[in-house]
Amino acid sequence: MDLGIKGKVALVTAGSRGFGKAVAMELAREGSAVAVCARNEEDLKTAVEEVEAVGQQVWGGMAGPVFSDTVDVTDDEAVRNFVKQTELQLGPVDLMLVNAGGPPAGNFEDLDLDTWRQAYELSLESSIRLCQLVLPGMKERRFGRIVQITSISVLQPVENLMLSSVMRPAVQALTKTLSDDVAAYGVTVNSVAPGFHNTSAVQRLIAKKIQQEACSAEEVIAAWTREIPAGRLGEPEELADLIVFLMSERAGYLTGQCVVSDGGWVKKTF
Repeated sequence: MDLGIKGKVALVTAGSRGFGKAVAMELAREGSAVAVCARNEEDLKTAVEEVEAVGQQVWGGMAGPVFSDTVDVTDDEAVRNFVKQTELQLGPVDLMLVNAGGPPAGNFEDLDLDTWRQAYELSLESSIRLCQLVLPGMKERRFGRIVQITSISVLQPVENLMLSSVMRPAVQALTKTLSDDVAAYGVTVNSVAPGFHNTSAVQRLIAKKIQQEACSAEEVIAAWTREIPAGRLGEPEELADLIVFLMSERAGYLTGQCVVSDGGWVKKTF
């Protein structure tokens, strides 16, 4: 299937590992030009090398270029400069993945007000900032795709993830409201809600569980997978395939949605 995004300019935040890296690599396979940012310079350099290698493997000399910068998405000036440099290096942004990792684990009693503020800045404010920067151009060109990574906590609170269970639904509310405002301009805004996948974020959750309950990593994973009808954790590449489809020309009539990828974990019916 031709997704129609060869030559499109894609911006991916938190793209040095996990979901962000998997999406950047899949976009390169489709021939998109990719701008990637992350906080860790060393991880980002390694990820960019892999993204470039994938593009060259598929497209050879016709691979889309890759631009990268070390950016904290809670830093207004750094994000603004990243978008500006992306446009100068690659062209106007057509596709954007809003990804910032998750706020730290913890229950209500564990979290002070500063931690709540930081979670807001990371999860919701960063999304608002990025959308404000790219949406005017997308509307003017009458094409754009924005996908936001949230969590299954949008649909069903997750034990020990108080911050995520409060902040992620706000991101989905932004997704839906924005999608209504810009649909007539050929711009779609969707979110994806991943369940338990093999990512560094899940490894941090496992470490927290081990610390709290004096159990092993194998026991934590076994307890999770017993609740997942698919019987396993997901892989980042599986979510990346979904996200890149949502970014494609083929998904032009799909907007304002929260698409769940959890192996069946969420018990809520629609």
